[in-house]
Amino acid sequence: MERLQSEMKKVISKVKEAQKQFQELVDKKNWVEEARKYAQKRSVEVKKLITTDVKKVRVFLEKEKKELEKIQKKVPGEIKKVKEFVESQRKEFEKLIRDLSHVASTNVSSNIERNFKKKKSPSRAKKSADDVVAETLSKTPGNTISSENSGTGPDSQS
Repeated sequence: MERLQSEMKKVISKVKEAQKQFQELVDKKNWVEEARKYAQKRSVEVKKLITTDVKKVRVFLEKEKKELEKIQKKVPGEIKKVKEFVESQRKEFEKLIRDLSHVASTNVSSNIERNFKKKKSPSRAKKSADDVVAETLSKTPGNTISSENSGTGPDSQS
């Protein structure tokens, strides 16, 4: 009997230990289950937040896409306008350069001709009218009027 009692005590202790392990597993599983439920609730909230944010981002991106498409449609026309403007400016500048080079070449040749003509005829200093009259009278033969007697005529001899 003692042997039986010792065997029973061993079995009972093993059962108690198994019960403790089982209870721990149940408790642990309960805790795991609660954590899973909590995580699911939070994941649902996070998903809601993310979906609303994703919707907002999607709407924004679609608007931007439409605007970019509009701009892309306008770009070739604008480039064409700029090219036409640049081409017209280039033609205008070329015309101005041609005109300026033509004017410059004609001005240079006419300036050269004027300079040659001036060199052939000596330049005269400007003289007053009295100097010109006196010079002319002094060159004429038989002139008795001198610059000293000017203002007194032959009638006014005293």
